[in-house]
Amino acid sequence: MAYKARSASGGLFGWARAWFAKLLLGLAMASVATAAVAAAYIGDGITDLKPEDKVVIASPQPVQLIFQFQTKGAPNARATKLLKQKVVDTVKASGLFSTVSDDAVPNGAILSITINDIASPADMADAEGKGAVTGATFFVVGSNIADHYLCTLDYVASPTAAKLERTAKHSVIIQMGMINKPPEHAVKIGNANDAVLTMVSQIVANPLNDVAKDPGFSGAAAAPTPPAATTSADTTAAAPTAAEAPAAATSTSAPGEQPK
Repeated sequence: MAYKARSASGGLFGWARAWFAKLLLGLAMASVATAAVAAAYIGDGITDLKPEDKVVIASPQPVQLIFQFQTKGAPNARATKLLKQKVVDTVKASGLFSTVSDDAVPNGAILSITINDIASPADMADAEGKGAVTGATFFVVGSNIADHYLCTLDYVASPTAAKLERTAKHSVIIQMGMINKPPEHAVKIGNANDAVLTMVSQIVANPLNDVAKDPGFSGAAAAPTPPAATTSADTTAAAPTAAEAPAAATSTSAPGEQPK
C-alpha cells in the first residue's frame, strides 16, 4: 500500500494531501515529494504491545468488523479504503477472535473502529505556514508537521451484552527540508507510508487489548435497569378505616347473664 504524491492547486505542497487529509499544502511537481520529506516519525505516547502484555482468550469467537476513517469527524472514504486492510490485519493479529468478517456473525458480536484525523484550524494554519516557508527556500529550511489522530473502539459480544468502549491517541510527524532537527517525543519510522501504517497498527492494537481485559469481553449481559426505589409509605400497610374495620359484636344478654 502506498500513498502517492500528487499536485494540487491553491498552494505549493500538494504531496501531503495523499498522506493527510488536513495538510492541503500543494506541490507543483510531484517528483519533488520524495526529496522534500527528510524523515517520518510517530509519537512515542503508545507503542507496539509486548508479547507478555497481550491478552490471551481461551475460546476466541467470530466478530463483525466495521471500520471508518474520518477527517475532523466527517467520513473519509478514500482513507478508509487505503487503511482498512491494515486495521483488519491488526485485529486478526490480536488473536482475540476466531474470524474477522465484514458481514454479521452468528453470535452477533460487533467490533466498531473509527480513526479520526482531529485537525483543528490552528493545526492547519500552522502546517500551511511551515510548508510555505520550506517551499520558499526550496526545501533548505526544514519544518516538522504533525498530524493527530483519535481512535474510538466499541465492542459488543452479543446483542444483549454491555458495550465496551476504549480510545487511544497518536500522531505522525513529517520532517521536511534539509536543515532541521528531530521532533521531541517521537520515534523515527522509515518513510511517511511506514509511519502512517505503524500509527494505525498501534492506535488499534492498544485499545483493543484493553477491551479484552474487561470481564464483559466474554459476553456479559448488559445490567438490567434497577427497579424504582420504594419509600416507607409504599411498604407500610395502611391502617383500616372506620368503614373497613370489623363491627364490634353486639350482646343481647341481660346484665349478669352469660352471653348465649
